[in-house]
Amino acid sequence: MAILNGLIRKMSGSTGDFTFKQLNGQTVVSEKVTQVRNPRTSAQMQTRTRFTNIVSMYRGIRPLINYGFESKPRGCSDYNMFVRVNMQQTPVYLTKQQVAGGACVAAPYQITQGSLPAIVVTGTGQSGVTDIRLAGASITSSTTVAEFAQAVVSNNADYKYGDQISFFIIKQQVNAETGIPYCQFSAAKVVLDAANDANLTDAVGGSHGFASVDGKLGHSGNDGDCVYCWVHSRKSSNGKTLVSSQTLIDANSILSDYQGDAAYTLASSSYGQSISAFLSPDGDATGSAGDGGSTPSGGGDEGGGGL
Repeated sequence: MAILNGLIRKMSGSTGDFTFKQLNGQTVVSEKVTQVRNPRTSAQMQTRTRFTNIVSMYRGIRPLINYGFESKPRGCSDYNMFVRVNMQQTPVYLTKQQVAGGACVAAPYQITQGSLPAIVVTGTGQSGVTDIRLAGASITSSTTVAEFAQAVVSNNADYKYGDQISFFIIKQQVNAETGIPYCQFSAAKVVLDAANDANLTDAVGGSHGFASVDGKLGHSGNDGDCVYCWVHSRKSSNGKTLVSSQTLIDANSILSDYQGDAAYTLASSSYGQSISAFLSPDGDATGSAGDGGSTPSGGGDEGGGGL
């Protein structure tokens, strides 16, 4: 933006790429903002088709992960961080029609990022087992929160009383009439309180994420197609919420239907064919020295003369 003087100081309106307006007796010129109403380059389509599922997942899990990103750049929200870290994950592609129908595919996105040691999970599918040792303690229908807290704190140096262990689960559903996938979001938590005699099963609502598996905290039961994880959190002395960095574990059998080249082609075509740039090279820069590449039809010397 610039302020003009001289012969054109009385101009107003638009010309070319510039807009002129009068402000406090002066002429202010600014460049027009050109908006692309339907961006369809390959890069833009890649972003558009993978972005929508990330946003759908965030909308559902948002109430459960406040303060989930411990350190954020100035002016950056939890939403910004969720999108930023998960745009780097394996993409999930949704068509325009699926998005309009409220589609959401449960995917192994990262939901927290912080300074506490991550909870390490072994096993695949719904057979996930954490590295939180319970030693000889077994979680039964009569186990109290106090007994569970004592087992965790006594056998794991990274945990102390007052900490919280949360279990997040996103269950995959499919609308029987439209075939559009959607998700159900839930979480259970327990604060490690040595004086809490409440029943653990009641405290976590019967969640399958609070089971003893081979002497450790794990998942036991059938939750159908889903993604899930545990998160360790703590309130610091200055009142800040500290969290472990955790990524959801994939136990969703339909996830692969929305990944890969075929899913991307279907999603991008629903927005209209992407526009490719003829002058932008499609390959990489790893060719051997002196490799000049191919010549477009009609643009080369068909006489076969060598150099």
